[in-house]
Amino acid sequence: MIKSTLVIGSTGLVGSYLVQELLNSPNFDSVITPVRKPFFESHPKLKEIIFNFKNEDAINDLEPVNHIFCCLGTTIKTAGSKEAFRFVDYELPIQFAQWAEKINADSFSIVTAMGANSNSSIFYNQVKGEIEKELKKMDIPKIQIFQPSLIMGPRKEFRIGEVIGKIFMVLINPLMVGPLKKYRGIHAKTIARGMVFHLDNSGQGVSVFESDKIDLSI
Repeated sequence: MIKSTLVIGSTGLVGSYLVQELLNSPNFDSVITPVRKPFFESHPKLKEIIFNFKNEDAINDLEPVNHIFCCLGTTIKTAGSKEAFRFVDYELPIQFAQWAEKINADSFSIVTAMGANSNSSIFYNQVKGEIEKELKKMDIPKIQIFQPSLIMGPRKEFRIGEVIGKIFMVLINPLMVGPLKKYRGIHAKTIARGMVFHLDNSGQGVSVFESDKIDLSI
């Protein structure tokens, strides 16, 4: 059976690892990556598409796929405003989830964050919670929500808070055992591997995976 996938947020930290996992997997025949400008090296299974994310009609020109992965994510500082942040972290994922419904896709998988809660007083967690809440209402056979703790790995942009957090996590990760496992920092490549694994190894409906359930090594 042909398994085609589409990855949005493919040039980000988690997304770039995910694309490589999908390309290396014999279970997927086609990987489509809508991007703002050329990014990936050529690969027989890869179809890179220059895409205007601000054009709502552009999504209708994409070819249908079996599985959609959403790794979109930014910060208010990078986006420039709360409105711009919400566009990337809420509006775009909703648009692609609605498209997934329209084309009768088999699954929609998304990376949100630990602490996602639509009632949170923290704007970041609130938006992440709102996207989760809306996704759970959608008519897609399999919806997978991944809630990582601090994401480890080499980002292109400098985020001072994350740099400090990563140094701290390296020191305390070994001490986080038992119920504290889910608070360990988790590498972006580990998240990508977990997303691919759980797609084939979990049931239908909505599944939520906290950090310690994404990481298959613990």
